[in-house]
Parts: sequence; structure tokens; C-alpha cells
Amino acid sequence: MRRGICAAGAVLLALAGGAQTGTDVRDQGRRILEVLTAPDMHGRGYVQDGDSLAAEWIAAQFRAIGLKPVKDTYFQPFHFAVNTFPDSIGVAVDGQLLRPGTDYLVHPASGSAVGRYPLVHVGMADVMLPERRSMTMGLITGSAVLLRPPTSTNSDSLAMFRAIQKELMNHGPVVVPVKDKLTWSVAQEARPFPLIQVRKELLTDSTLQVDLHVRHTMRPRHAARNVLGMVKGRGKQWIVVGAHYDHLGRMGPEALFPGANDNASGVAMLLELARSIARRPLKYNVLFVAFAGEEVGLLGSEWFIKDRPIDLAAIRLMLNLDILGTGDDGITVVNATAQPALFDKLVAINARQQGLADVKARGPACNSDHCPFANRGIPALFIYTMGGASHYHDTLDQGATLPLTKFNELHALLMEFLGTVK
Repeated sequence: MRRGICAAGAVLLALAGGAQTGTDVRDQGRRILEVLTAPDMHGRGYVQDGDSLAAEWIAAQFRAIGLKPVKDTYFQPFHFAVNTFPDSIGVAVDGQLLRPGTDYLVHPASGSAVGRYPLVHVGMADVMLPERRSMTMGLITGSAVLLRPPTSTNSDSLAMFRAIQKELMNHGPVVVPVKDKLTWSVAQEARPFPLIQVRKELLTDSTLQVDLHVRHTMRPRHAARNVLGMVKGRGKQWIVVGAHYDHLGRMGPEALFPGANDNASGVAMLLELARSIARRPLKYNVLFVAFAGEEVGLLGSEWFIKDRPIDLAAIRLMLNLDILGTGDDGITVVNATAQPALFDKLVAINARQQGLADVKARGPACNSDHCPFANRGIPALFIYTMGGASHYHDTLDQGATLPLTKFNELHALLMEFLGTVK
């Protein structure tokens, strides 16, 4: 048995037998966060099989809670391509060694580069027009480009900047100063050379050189698994409750992205709802799905729709839980305007319970795992919390500092809401 599962064994036993009082819901959510954000889960990403470790642990939780597999296993396997950075990464600017994840990020679509590169300073004016771009490309051979972003925040300008970044990565390493927070992601492709995003204050107009030790590994058929467990109700109708468990993982061994709010918090709520409903089943069958591949492009939820483990026409509601670690300012309900009756019900229940400061409506957005369901005409809502800690896709999204401020109140709201679905 893998090390991450062994280390979590005591927590698994404690969670399986925990009492279901209001306080214990948050306490057990905290324990789930501790397991899923621990270093031996490797950020639930694609280095050192972090996502696979998390899938196994969640399946063990489903079994301990009493959820049943839909078929002969809790797993729904699929494959996808993903670019990874398993080896140690080094970046130095003019001899100053930078800290991975804190001072810089390697763009997720980066290729490999090892060596010392003189820096050619390039602005948008140097690459906007075809003739100037051609001249610039001739100058950068054997060098790295320090590409200054546009001063405009116009969407067209930013889109052109991203396209130029990608083109430059075909010719040599690229360094880009970032004035806002460093935010990482995942890519399914790799360009020939890397792009390094560096905190703006660490670069000047006279920066001369960059030392790089960046090696990538492209995984063309990464094996991933959704995790499915059900509680039988009456009849053939279904409610699907989902939360993605994958996150960004590691950028080399040094930079860990724990993914506490995004989305260990959603998995914690998923498991606590499953624990409650397993004890008191609802009218409808309830399928709990921990999705893989969300960070890569909603791949797990899209595969669920294509693979069809249950009759999609029988789904009365898909409820997606993503980023639930705060709640100081209430919750936002994505797709609320497309499902006004469901949204109004949430608002009415919260008004009666007086648990959350606000239940805010938002229109359709394809920003999480509800989207493939909504695109097929299945009633779907996506709920996330507002206020409090704001760390997102960075190394500071950690379990120890995520407050779970309104975890109890949101659990109570969702339990009553799910019981009223018609």
C-alpha cells in the first residue's frame, strides 16, 4: 500500500466513525483537509502520482462511509496528456538564485532549457508588426528574451501578448515580469523552450542574464480516475453531487501547491454530505463523484458525460462543490439565472436557517465541473464561498490557514436543499 494511504489510515478510521453533530462536520472537514493537503499527497497532481494517491484515499473513504460502487469498482478511468516538471528546477537572474513558487513560476506549457543565457530586452512594439518581429527573432538566437507585458489591460492586447509569448517559446527561453501574484496552472502541451514568470521587482532594465535548469516531462497518456459512490433511494431518478479532487501538484520537488481551498474544501464537503446521506437516504438515488482532471480542462466531468455510468436523462440535479473554505460573505451560485426555481429554494432555506450572510446569483459560466452537465440540458448548480482567504493556484493555498468559516452552516443548507429536490 502506498505511503500516503498508510499515513492517512488513522484519519480514515476517525472519519468513518465520527458523530455527525454541527461541530463535528467542520472538525471532520478539517481532518480531510489535513490528509489531502499533506506533502505526501504531492498536491494531488501529476508528479509522484499525487492524483492517484488521492483517488485511492477517497475511494477508501467512500467504502468506510458505506457508499456503494455503481458498477464493480469505485473508479471510472480515463487518460489525457499533461506536461509535468518532476525534476529539480533552478532559475538565477544575474547570479541571484530565485525561490521556486515564491519568486518565479515556470509556465505550464514550458519545454526544457539548461544553461546560461544573455537576456535580450523586448517590448510589445518590437514584436507587434511582422517586419519588426522578424528582425527581433533574428537577434534572439542563442539568447533568452525578457518580454515586457503591455501597459494596457485591454482584452485584445492581453490576448496578443499571450500569443506572442507562445511564439517566442518556439525560438528560445522567455522571461516575463509579473506585477501581480504568481498564479500557476496545468497544460496539455509543451513548447520547445520554457517561459519563466518572475516577480517584477527582481528584474530591472539592466538585467543581463538568466541561468536556467528546467526539464519537463510530457506524459501523453496520463492515467486518471473519477471516483464514484452511491446511496440508493427510491426509484430510478438521481441527484449527482460532485467535487474535483485534483490540483496542480508540484513544480519540481521544491514547490508544492497544496490546493486546500481549490479543492480539498469541496471534497471535504462532498464526503460530509455523503456521510449524512448514507445514514438518512434521500428520496432519490444520490451519486457522489470526485472528479479528476478538472484543472486540465474539466476532463473528468466531460468523461463522465461521455462514459455515462448512469442514465443522464434521470438526473434531477447536478450540484458542483468547488472552493468552499471560507464563507464570510456567503456563497455564489453559478448557473442560478438558468435555474431560478432551484436558486430561489436555496435562498428561502438560507433565510429560514439564517446561516449565511448572502446567497448570490450568478449566470452560466463554464468554469468548473457543472459545465458539461449544463451543456447537455441537465439542471446544474455550482456553489463557491465568498470572502476570507483568497489564495488561489499558489503555494499559499494551505490547509492549516484555511478557516472553513461557514462549513457547518453550508452543510446544513445543502442537506436541507438536497432533500427538497423534486
